[in-house]
Parts: sequence; structure tokens; C-alpha cells
Amino acid sequence: MFLSYALIYYFAPNLEERHWHWVSPGAAAGVGLWLLASVGFRIYLHFFNSYSATYGSLGAVIILMLWLYITGLAILVGGEINWVIENEDKNRAVFETKLHQIEAQMKAA
Repeated sequence: MFLSYALIYYFAPNLEERHWHWVSPGAAAGVGLWLLASVGFRIYLHFFNSYSATYGSLGAVIILMLWLYITGLAILVGGEINWVIENEDKNRAVFETKLHQIEAQMKAA
């Protein structure tokens, strides 16, 4: 799963400069969320199995679509975590550059 998340986070964003990471914080969070959601969904289906009586033969399709939705949500949450970390790194670098410029101006004065 980590490899699939790493591939998605490498190829999916529209970036000019790509950086490969085997395990990123977003991939770890996404895989963890996906595992928790899948186990929770399995427990839900185990105890509340009236979907076949309600939907008939379409119940399996509805369950698959809901599980794919949960998987997509986990991928998006992991991508958002990666973006926030990368954005904060860039903002911190800009802040430190401006801070060094101000300090240099203060020493020169």
C-alpha cells in the first residue's frame, strides 16, 4: 500500500520538480486511515448485514462503491497532509530569508 500511495503522490500532483519519497507523512497517515476505515467498514458490514435484503443483488455494487469512496478519501487526506507540510516548509524558508536580511541590515546600521 505504501508503494501505491507513494506512486500516486509522485505522479498525481502537477509539479515541475518532483521528489521521490518511499514513505512520506501523508502516505503513512493515508495508509493508516485506509486500514482503520476498511476494518471499521468490515465490522459495520458484519453486524449490520441487511443490505442484501434492502438492495438485493445491487448490494454488493453499493458496498464496493462505498469502499472505493472511503479509499479515495484516505488518499485525499494523505495528499493534503503532504501539501500542508511542504507549504509550511516553503513559508518557513521565506521567513528565515527575510529574517536574515533584516538582521544583516540591523548589523550594517
